[in-house]
Amino acid sequence: MNEATYNLNLQNSPVGAIGDHNQVTQNIIVQSPDYQALMSGIKDKKRLLRLETDPLEKLEISGELEQLEAQLEQFKENIFKLYEIFSKIEINTERLRQAKDYFDQGQFREADAILQAEEMVKDLNKLEQKDQQLDQQKAEVRASREQIANEFLIKAQLWTTFYEQSNRFEQTCEYFAESLRALKITSNLFAYAYFLKEHNQLDQANFYYTEVLKIYRHLGDLPNVATVLNNLALLHSHKNEMVIAEQEYQEALRIYRELAVENPRFFLFHVATTINNLALLHSNKNEMMIAEQEYQEALEIYRIFAQENPRSFLPYVAGTLNNLAILHWKKNETVIAEQEYQEALPLMRELAVENPRSFLPYVVRTLNNLAILHDTKNERLIAEQEYQEALHITRELAVENPRSFLPDVAQTLNNLAALHQNKNEMVIAEQEYKEALQIRRKLAVENSRSFLPDVAQTLNNLGLLHSDKNERLIAEQEYQEALQIRRELAVKNPRSFLPDVAVTLINLSLFYEQDQPETSITLAQEALEIIKQFPESPSVQQYAETARAVLQAISE
Repeated sequence: MNEATYNLNLQNSPVGAIGDHNQVTQNIIVQSPDYQALMSGIKDKKRLLRLETDPLEKLEISGELEQLEAQLEQFKENIFKLYEIFSKIEINTERLRQAKDYFDQGQFREADAILQAEEMVKDLNKLEQKDQQLDQQKAEVRASREQIANEFLIKAQLWTTFYEQSNRFEQTCEYFAESLRALKITSNLFAYAYFLKEHNQLDQANFYYTEVLKIYRHLGDLPNVATVLNNLALLHSHKNEMVIAEQEYQEALRIYRELAVENPRFFLFHVATTINNLALLHSNKNEMMIAEQEYQEALEIYRIFAQENPRSFLPYVAGTLNNLAILHWKKNETVIAEQEYQEALPLMRELAVENPRSFLPYVVRTLNNLAILHDTKNERLIAEQEYQEALHITRELAVENPRSFLPDVAQTLNNLAALHQNKNEMVIAEQEYKEALQIRRKLAVENSRSFLPDVAQTLNNLGLLHSDKNERLIAEQEYQEALQIRRELAVKNPRSFLPDVAVTLINLSLFYEQDQPETSITLAQEALEIIKQFPESPSVQQYAETARAVLQAISE
């Protein structure tokens, strides 16, 4: 059974850019033909999804719907960034004035057309020639360079919204590069770094984040130093460079704590966010005591903010409670974990009433986590009720969006089946496993890398069930297919999948113990050799006892 986790690893925006999109920006967005086209496309896909009956076609349509919805959210974010840039820069050229007028009307392509790259390049080339002239002209040249840098920055940000353009990424990068050629200023450096990071160009993003960090340090701009450090730490966490990430988080945290002394209303939230990010990092490093202290401090701050503004901050309270519960569960402190899950769940339910699309998935995952906890405490009636509620919600969500929620349906079915198998309700368990397997096979057709591990998990579980029912031929086939999948996965990613190979090897070893003792010994020995490669992992080492018990039983 898998724990359903979700994190609050927040991507900080530049200081001054935090908060909801204001009404002005919303008015600009809804006027835009691009927004209207996206909304129309989403509506059409939802209609097709309701009418389609073929599961694979539904998956394909769901994928297209999910992509459109993601584009819509990214579109809104990009327009907000454009609005923010227009608000900060000086509108002192005719091109910028006209582009802003079009932007305010939601006419983004018309704004782009005003910013003619060829004309801007010519003006920039002229300025580069002027750069070589007398010192008294340099201030004027710099001001003109900044104007063109801002124009290219606006053009680059406009192009982030042109999803239908096949060269969207390359063209956006080109306009960012021209902006930087005009003048390297914090706004274009940060915007380009953020764009590159969002498109997984981590090394390039790191380069530009580092550049802008140098500028902010030189200026003594502590709030923005901390912001860039937080973004750099998130980037290094993605690259698994945990030592560097921790140093950056710690420096950002020191700065935010100092700033919060004078302005707690604004900077305490940043303190909590950075502490939360540190807790995630320490939890991933298995430094549970440090992570727990950090989660508790972040939770205390979020609770203070939620008292004044529950709508905005209750999600942070509920999310941190969930993460704390997972941490206590891993520490085997089940009483505390259950209390935290039980507090998080009604908060999630309350949020889901107003915004079901965003928060019902969190209700499901918290229910699943609670059910796993109650199942391990042998409180199976409660666990079954929680699983059934989670399953009911995920089935409803999967009707509209199967691509996103069919995996949750399959996981909940898998967990329910394990519960029914433990209750010796084999017929029900088998039906649930088979439905989970059917869903996972369909998902793996489209995305084998993500869903083949789940196929192997359910095959392994079905092998256990059919072995218990003495249906040995079926059990053997399921074990062997699970083993083959896990071996293939382990070739590409041994650290992640070799422990799973060991699990199926041990199950097969137990399966062959009576009829084929030599095969059983070979499989148990291979499992032990794998387990030796993970001395730092207690969860892997626990398998060794079973493998040795098989070997001892056969030798006797």
